[in-house]
Amino acid sequence: MTMTSDAAHFWAVLVSAQPRRVRFTRTDLLEAFGRAFPHSQGDLNLRERLTSVLNELAAEGLLRLPKPSNRRGYDHSERTSLPRFVNRLDCSRATQKATFWRPELAFAQDFPGAWHEELVAVQNWLRNRGAAAQIVALRERSMEIFGDEKRLDDILGTKLFAAGRLTLDLLKCYLPTVPVYIEAIDIDQHVRPLLVVENHTTFDTLRKWNQRYRRYSAVAFGAGTAFISSSQSLCASLQSVGCSGVTLYFGDVDPRGLWIPVKASQESGIQIRPDHILYELLFQKAREKFIVARNPFPFEANLLDWLPENLRDEAAQCFNKGRRLPQEILSIWDLGGVERQEQSPSFPSRL
Repeated sequence: MTMTSDAAHFWAVLVSAQPRRVRFTRTDLLEAFGRAFPHSQGDLNLRERLTSVLNELAAEGLLRLPKPSNRRGYDHSERTSLPRFVNRLDCSRATQKATFWRPELAFAQDFPGAWHEELVAVQNWLRNRGAAAQIVALRERSMEIFGDEKRLDDILGTKLFAAGRLTLDLLKCYLPTVPVYIEAIDIDQHVRPLLVVENHTTFDTLRKWNQRYRRYSAVAFGAGTAFISSSQSLCASLQSVGCSGVTLYFGDVDPRGLWIPVKASQESGIQIRPDHILYELLFQKAREKFIVARNPFPFEANLLDWLPENLRDEAAQCFNKGRRLPQEILSIWDLGGVERQEQSPSFPSRL
């Protein structure tokens, strides 16, 4: 291992007290740091030193920190935030093969240890109540299994939901059907594609922009994963006067953001294509802006095939570095570049 001696010493002290524990709380971390470095008591930089050590251990794959976006995962009471908990990963790998998995989770035997905690939670739910569970909405099931209503959202599109692994049917949950909200422009002699936008902020930006520049027959609000179950409702709009019948999509560049249109295409039978110009502009602007990096994102490589070919390698590099590209990188002032792009014949010539 390449970590510093301080990090190695702290890790040894932390796990020696509870060698089989998988999760350590903030109190555990502070107490272990005090035992490892007795002279640190009263050190005003103690939290900074502990944070540095934890980041180093996370980089070595020994533990997993809460996502920076998870404000409930951190104690912000002082200048330097500390995680309220960390999950141990090396323990998961060591104990995983000793777990007797249910037939539905047989794939877990050879699965990466980083997902051990999630798989154990699913196994416990299946054993205790899953076989007789009633079908409920995805976030209600996520709350029941993980105690976190958004955890299932987070792992959609990862290796856990690849073919032959977890499914919504197995977890007896569904994505709620919410009618797609669509804002169309006035009809003229031209036909244009329809655009679906994942998040509400960028939807609001693009619908306003489209009323002026008229690039799309309509802009629809996908509402995240809800679009998978509601995508079929686009059929009427795609057949309306002024629409070319082409469905374009624009969402976040992260595993879930790619999984949504891929899954929606499979569920609805509608070919949902990436809006090349918007995605290229998103990548261009992302290269110029600071974006918080997290732990690497596990993802299914075939999801990258949905993106424009010239962006796939860069997207993979972002995921491997723990970097996601939210569509909110683009503001209405960035869309001037779209007006100057060469348009396909299905767009009005005046754009």
